[in-house]
Amino acid sequence: MLQTKVVDLQNLPPAQTVLNAAELAFYQTLKLQKRQTEWLGGRFALKQLLGTHLGYDFASFTLLTPGGVGKPTLTLDGRPLSIAFSITHSNGYAVAAIAPHAKYIGIDLEKITPRISAWKNDFFHPTERTREDDEFLTTLWTQKEAVVKLLGSGLTVNSYDVRIVHNAPQFLGHAQEIYNALGAPQITLQTTSLIPGFVFSVALAL
Repeated sequence: MLQTKVVDLQNLPPAQTVLNAAELAFYQTLKLQKRQTEWLGGRFALKQLLGTHLGYDFASFTLLTPGGVGKPTLTLDGRPLSIAFSITHSNGYAVAAIAPHAKYIGIDLEKITPRISAWKNDFFHPTERTREDDEFLTTLWTQKEAVVKLLGSGLTVNSYDVRIVHNAPQFLGHAQEIYNALGAPQITLQTTSLIPGFVFSVALAL
């Protein structure tokens, strides 16, 4: 069963009450206050979910990205924790999700806002743009980002290589290679208005 947690980035507890020593050391290297807040907020949301689900305190969980590239690695008391999770943040909010029943998950949250034509042309293939209104394009973007996070590929995938056509993902090029390496699982997309004025999408593979 999918579980989500939303946190307001303006009301976060002190970093030392959420992060363990290894995470706090990395947190202190982040130069921008905005980046620190988003990084802390995502982990605060996720650790609340994990603590409730598994019964451990915040310090037991470590969420770091080795080498700074790709999906973060999650451990429990130093051992890899096998649970599907994802985090996202946008415009003052952070959201975490866990899906104990799933093999892979990716989530994305975006505020509905007007976009310039260059953005539309750069990130969406013409086959995806069956509508042009702001809510539809924001939805499309969150679905695409959720699928990219599910792949765990980070910035190595070109946005044109992951396409969402009629609510179904399609893969090309490097994205297809990564998808095949995961075993070509069936991916389902769910999109909701988790927060008023925002679009929230979840990509799941069982």
